Amino acid sequence: MTVHLIHGFNVSDGGKGSIGQLRPHLPGSELLHNYGWTGLLMLRCTNREAVRQILPKIKPGDFLIGHSNGALICWELAELLGDKLGGVVVINPALRRDTLWRPGLPVLCLHNSKDWVVQLGRVWGRLVSLGGLNPHGWGAAGRYGFNPTTTVANINTADEEIWEWPVQGHSSIFKPGAVAYWAGIIDQWIKMTSEERKRS
Repeated sequence: MTVHLIHGFNVSDGGKGSIGQLRPHLPGSELLHNYGWTGLLMLRCTNREAVRQILPKIKPGDFLIGHSNGALICWELAELLGDKLGGVVVINPALRRDTLWRPGLPVLCLHNSKDWVVQLGRVWGRLVSLGGLNPHGWGAAGRYGFNPTTTVANINTADEEIWEWPVQGHSSIFKPGAVAYWAGIIDQWIKMTSEERKRS
């Protein structure tokens, strides 16, 4: 099993300074997919190319972890891969709250109410949809979480009553100290999910 890490947009270091920070703390996170820097106007084309490049590298039982726009790429891959995936983790996803994931696919969403970046993404998604004629997947699930289902779990990373290392904002989970703590939680979820899928 491999854990595939997919960075957000407007990233020039290939995700090393954001989602790549999980790698030393997350066993099996072997592949950091670098789809390059892109601005908003070229985002759809870039995402399409990223999906084309990443798709053949995924094997049955692999997990995807996407940050921000990387979550949209994860969703697009999940739509193509069906039951082949072990599960998906999205961190402050720039996806709509009402995003429908494939039935039966385990999804963990890490979000918090201080993520204003995805709030802007929701506005952008509405602007470029041309009144719904050209729908765009961007939204503010990174701030609110997804509408819950039996296989989609939401974790509010800012909840001080639950977490030893609460974090707020769009990329705070990757800061020193916090990243080891949250990588541990992600790792536990992946192991638990992988075992459950083997039994079913």
